[in-house]
Amino acid sequence: MNPHNHAISHAGLTMSRHTVFDGIDLLFLDVKEESVQFYAKSHTKTFAINHCEEGRIECKFTSGEYLYMGPGDMSLGWHTHADYQHKNYFPTKLFKGIVLLVDVEKAQPVLDSLVTESRINLTSLAERFCEHSEYGMMMEETESVRQIFSSLYKVPDQIKGHYFKLKVIEIFLLLSVISTSNNEKRATYRKQQVDIVKAVNEYVSTQFMKRITIETLSEQFDVPTSTLKRCFKGVYGTTIHQYLKECRINAAKRLLHETDQSILEIANAVGYENGSKFTSAFKEATGVTPSAYRKI
Repeated sequence: MNPHNHAISHAGLTMSRHTVFDGIDLLFLDVKEESVQFYAKSHTKTFAINHCEEGRIECKFTSGEYLYMGPGDMSLGWHTHADYQHKNYFPTKLFKGIVLLVDVEKAQPVLDSLVTESRINLTSLAERFCEHSEYGMMMEETESVRQIFSSLYKVPDQIKGHYFKLKVIEIFLLLSVISTSNNEKRATYRKQQVDIVKAVNEYVSTQFMKRITIETLSEQFDVPTSTLKRCFKGVYGTTIHQYLKECRINAAKRLLHETDQSILEIANAVGYENGSKFTSAFKEATGVTPSAYRKI
């Protein structure tokens, strides 16, 4: 095993770490659980580039604010702020992403020896993206950025070492010329808002068979409808209506395979009052009718 690479794997989490150059590490995260005790502690002059390929990740900062990344999001930030320390929660119990950690003091001389024609100043690069934001910058990926990061997920083992070196240099070259006009001031949420939304999520996931509306949830959890809709989508990346539908369809899938109940009985059991609406919703979500799904 390469001494510069190591992997961690246990129920719900796979993480591999590759030392690409001295001071430059590439981390791959594949999470299939709700939370992981993983801390991004502050480190002098460490710059992080984060990319989300699938799922969703919550960053909880010591300032009390919450920030969320979804598919296609890329964030850049210094680890020098104490507020950058956070533990990770995955709202959708799924996350696949990359973290590129750069120890500027170690990495700069390495990069200088590799890119000689036009010097890439890592400190200046980081400050250009992070000067207007406490936590760094978050942006939706451009096509160029998407191509680079997407290619990193499917690399044959025998060429990973050289391939990662080429792509890391390519990332720095691209960031050195990319416009910061795509910088996005991503909405942050207060703990009270996040706690309410998570309680709503828990309620919907266990009571989906009941009649649920935005208005009844708003009244039950004492939160304005507009705030509830905005915060729920910010945390989970989907609407309450869509999440309710997913809960019902997933429950129906289980009942179709595990019971002999009729289609109408299953429709009623998961919250649909008539079979035709259930069949229509099920086919829209899965591509097949409930009857056809039962035979799969």
